[in-house]
Amino acid sequence: MSGAEAGSADLETLQEMVVKGGVDINQLYEIAKLLNKNNDEGPKSKTEASAKDSNDNKKDLKIYKDKEFVFETRQDCFIYRDNRTKSGNYYIRIYDALTKKEFSKSLRTPNRHQALVAAEILYREKRDKLTRGVRMTSITTAELIDLYLKKRAKEISPIPHTGITQESYDTLISHLNYWKVYINSLKLHKKPVEKIPPEIARDFGMWVLNKSKEYYRGSGRSRGTINHTIAAIKKMYRDIALKEKFISANEFPEFEYFKLPRDTAPKREVLNDEEYMMLCRWMQYKYSREKDITPEERAKRIIFAKFLTIQYNTGMRNKEQLGLRWKDITPNPNSKDDDDYLITISADRSKTGRSRQIAAPIGDKLEAIKREYRKLDIKPEVDDYVFINLAKTKRGKNIPYETPAMVNRLKQVLVGSGLKEKLDNEGRHITLYSARHYYCTKRLQAGVDVFLLALNMGTSVKYIEETYSHLKTSMMFEEVSVGQGKRARSDYNQEQV
Repeated sequence: MSGAEAGSADLETLQEMVVKGGVDINQLYEIAKLLNKNNDEGPKSKTEASAKDSNDNKKDLKIYKDKEFVFETRQDCFIYRDNRTKSGNYYIRIYDALTKKEFSKSLRTPNRHQALVAAEILYREKRDKLTRGVRMTSITTAELIDLYLKKRAKEISPIPHTGITQESYDTLISHLNYWKVYINSLKLHKKPVEKIPPEIARDFGMWVLNKSKEYYRGSGRSRGTINHTIAAIKKMYRDIALKEKFISANEFPEFEYFKLPRDTAPKREVLNDEEYMMLCRWMQYKYSREKDITPEERAKRIIFAKFLTIQYNTGMRNKEQLGLRWKDITPNPNSKDDDDYLITISADRSKTGRSRQIAAPIGDKLEAIKREYRKLDIKPEVDDYVFINLAKTKRGKNIPYETPAMVNRLKQVLVGSGLKEKLDNEGRHITLYSARHYYCTKRLQAGVDVFLLALNMGTSVKYIEETYSHLKTSMMFEEVSVGQGKRARSDYNQEQV
């Protein structure tokens, strides 16, 4: 008899044994798997086959003790005591023939009745997961966030668009924290993610909108920023919860975005020329010349004033400017004016991930900064940052200032100059980034070609045209108002004469 014929005869014999009640279905399944494997590998000697069957039976008997099916009509779930342990606790085993996945877990009780009840509850929960193809293990929202942040942390790169920058990673943490706080507020922080009703996410956006702000409390929350938060959370669920099979598509949170107007005008207010000059004069004649301040504090104030005016004259982003080194700044070879310089923004500091050069008349401001350093016995080297941190604990370590320090200085000068009260009365809010909007506005009003301006600012022509389109009407007022109002009446009177 061939190996295949023998295997077929053995299977028929096993089937008879099942009918007579001699072998349970799980043992049959294990033995059938073994027979199929033997057929695939080719015929083996009777001695080898007998030894293999004997070892498997011994292994099965070694593990399962007091084995009992949970349901009389189902053969895919049973409880047992593990012979390899001394606790005497019952375990559950669930097997799904369709997906060929199994689940085992301790029921943490030696009581048979309690084990059967616990197994029945667990079966209904885990059987559903097996058939849906999702993981048997569960995680909470906090664990999901932790897994995602660990994944994204591996992608941190100093060059934009090659991963995620440290600044973007920090922003991501802030976005995800809103979701964690929201889940905690609903008392769902201990619930597995697959157990959280998807519809609870619908109110998340409105919850964030109505949440009190820690900063800039005088202004409302931006619906656009909230939409960014929602997008970040959805990406986390797609990349971890759904992709790693902690949830199914039916358990994906049902977020709702805010509808936004199509107007793309700058989201932050911009100083007008009179306000900008007022601020510059105050910093130069009052802020930097105040009595009873230390030489270090005076230097800090003068350098901040130059930082701000350079920002208003170049349109650089905060990160780009704070990351400047002296070697990045050179005289403009195409200009006869000694005040004209070229600033190189390297790819790792550019938001777009592409390096660029900025042309700007900032020579006098750079010299003023160097002069203040020399007063403090600091000699700027080519690899030194332009805006080094002058704190005593960081002196001489070539550490640049970070954005929060400059933000605090801006708040001081706005209050001291009297501009803060004026802006508050008008419901306006000025940030460091407002300097970039001011720069773009002034360059457009001066007639600078939008393509050249986009190159200088490190942005797209489309963005400038969409964001600052409102300027075109005011800049072309003479052309669009021909034949209207007083002009029309004047032309009419001249015709009558």
